[in-house]
Amino acid sequence: MPTSPPRTRECAVLFADLVGSTQLYERMGDTAAFALIDRCLRTMCDSVIGSSGTVIKMTGDGLLAVFRACDHAAETTLAIHRDIDGLPLAKHFSLGVRTGFHFGPVVESGNDIFGESVNIAARLSELASHGRAIVSTEAAVRLSEHWQPKIRPMPPRVVKGVARSVELCELRCEHSDHVTHIGGLTMSSGRVEMRVYHGGRVWLLGDEHPRLRMGRDIDVDIGIKDARASRQHCDLEFRRDRFVLTDRSSNGTFVTIEGRQEFALTREEVIIDGHGWLAFGSPRSAASDVVEFFCLG
Repeated sequence: MPTSPPRTRECAVLFADLVGSTQLYERMGDTAAFALIDRCLRTMCDSVIGSSGTVIKMTGDGLLAVFRACDHAAETTLAIHRDIDGLPLAKHFSLGVRTGFHFGPVVESGNDIFGESVNIAARLSELASHGRAIVSTEAAVRLSEHWQPKIRPMPPRVVKGVARSVELCELRCEHSDHVTHIGGLTMSSGRVEMRVYHGGRVWLLGDEHPRLRMGRDIDVDIGIKDARASRQHCDLEFRRDRFVLTDRSSNGTFVTIEGRQEFALTREEVIIDGHGWLAFGSPRSAASDVVEFFCLG
């Protein structure tokens, strides 16, 4: 029979894998172990469907699913961990779930999907531990503000089967006593840093990396493409536990801090905090290139 030609689309790709299932057959016997694993897998499928996702296929003791929005993938991740933990026998036998998701292009052929995005999502799930999901930066920057407090940047990793290093984040799926909540943002105790997002990448500003330069020059840290930006437009610096924005431009840097009115900074500096956005040479509503930041601490 003729098949539809392959097509490419962008989506969130999620892998979820049940951990600890292999030992169940020895501990419970074949019939009881199969019944428990089957219940766990059906619970995982229900979580995907409940968050507007599509189960592409089962992968042994796990599944591959896709979503139009990264928020739906995050919802599924939390639901899977919560629902599996809620099964009494699963908790008793220390069953857990490893999850990871990535956003990017996939090739659809028949009822399956292929491509680098699938490979990355599979490798991310392998890096995860119970109670956490590993998320690529491409997916993390597409999460809404509701999810940002649960995201913690991680060092880039070279993963098997992917030619480039992958920038990673951790999505927390459970409460931890080692995490402090300040102003709605999540951070490790005693840590002061800023996450800066632009063009699908994330930078950390703090003790180890105290300065970020932005502008149209080729030697800056964050390249701005907007023609209204200056070559050396502005700097973000970490000074004595504070984050300072210094404007060096002709047209000014427009600063929006969540919950406050936008203001323009011209040839001066200001301390910034919280969550906000920087636009270059024009207000954010008219800007073609915007930087987003989260201050942690």
